[in-house]
Amino acid sequence: MINLLIVDDHQILRAGLELIFETVSDINVLGTANDGEAGLQQVASLHPDLVLTDIRMPKLDGIAMMRQLHDTDPDLPIVVLTTFDDQEPIQQAMQLGAKGFLLKDADKDTILRVIRGAMKGETYIEPRIAGKAFAPAKPAEPTIDLSPREHAILTQVAQGEHSKEIAADLHVSERTVKSHLTSIYNKLGVFSRAEAVAKALQLGLIEL
Repeated sequence: MINLLIVDDHQILRAGLELIFETVSDINVLGTANDGEAGLQQVASLHPDLVLTDIRMPKLDGIAMMRQLHDTDPDLPIVVLTTFDDQEPIQQAMQLGAKGFLLKDADKDTILRVIRGAMKGETYIEPRIAGKAFAPAKPAEPTIDLSPREHAILTQVAQGEHSKEIAADLHVSERTVKSHLTSIYNKLGVFSRAEAVAKALQLGLIEL
């Protein structure tokens, strides 16, 4: 069971998310909060397994809340709800270790997949967010040499696919995909899928 805390200043969105999670048996909404300050209080009292939070909120926004949680609960997975125009906060949230980035119009299946994946240590960034938040201002000259297979895998990661799906598409084992991802991380000097996608977009190595 995944015990979840929802932090968002829009009551309609909180209620809508609760309805989604009520349809599944493995996710339980422990509580909700309408700003980052209340979110910190709820984390301290409820001890959720994961926090699903908005970025822009009154009193204490999502980034400020994440900074405090990064110090007090560094292993607590956080999934961020955002909009297209939150470019800088998205980058800050990534630096603070957010495990997922969802647009507020994400469908039910995507939301559930990202929440479950975050609990397994997986990182997901919505492709539409990645394309806007991490695309270079002007085309950059690639300086890192990815093999054709690595390029194909990284492109599919950027499109939101997980290792199992990529393995099926490429007719290889999941272990082979993970081995290629390790090589990609080493070449890019990163430690997660989201960081790899962000850096590859910034360098112009992939496009969305």
